[in-house]
Amino acid sequence: VTPRAAPPALAKAPPPAAPVTAPAPLKAPDAVPLDKPPEAEKEIVAAAPMAVGGTGTLVPGGVVGGVGSGEGMAIGGGRAQPINLPESATPPEPLSANLLPEYPSDARSKGQEGLVILKGVVEVDGRVTGLKVMRGDEPFASAALAAVRTWRFRPAVVSGQPTAVFRIFKVPFRLKS
Repeated sequence: VTPRAAPPALAKAPPPAAPVTAPAPLKAPDAVPLDKPPEAEKEIVAAAPMAVGGTGTLVPGGVVGGVGSGEGMAIGGGRAQPINLPESATPPEPLSANLLPEYPSDARSKGQEGLVILKGVVEVDGRVTGLKVMRGDEPFASAALAAVRTWRFRPAVVSGQPTAVFRIFKVPFRLKS
């Protein structure tokens, strides 16, 4: 049996390219419109979400997503998730017993100064957790982390409830002359 050559492939012409048109130039409005656009007249109501294991029925007078501070319903062990501090809230206040970080002795002898910026969470019980160095070099960063981990605060208050909030800590290391 002799092998046969494969039939020649039929070459297809590429499809014609779509014509390219430039988008119309944008024009800034001359005045603020006083009337609502037509699409704003329609009231669109999204479907109410159903919780896992829920029945799908809504409670008359209930609020979708619930009410309250979320205590006990947080992800991962009943701890409320931290939030960014709203303007209307009372910020956390440091306790007077908080100690300043120890100035690294080798940096002091070399006349070095620095600034460390940390991001963390002030918990509902006033502890500082989840610290991360945003800016700062060694040996100052380690000294700042060690000190801020021991700090305690009066917690932030949002809508009358103590709340875990994110906080930026600026820790300066300055030599006094």
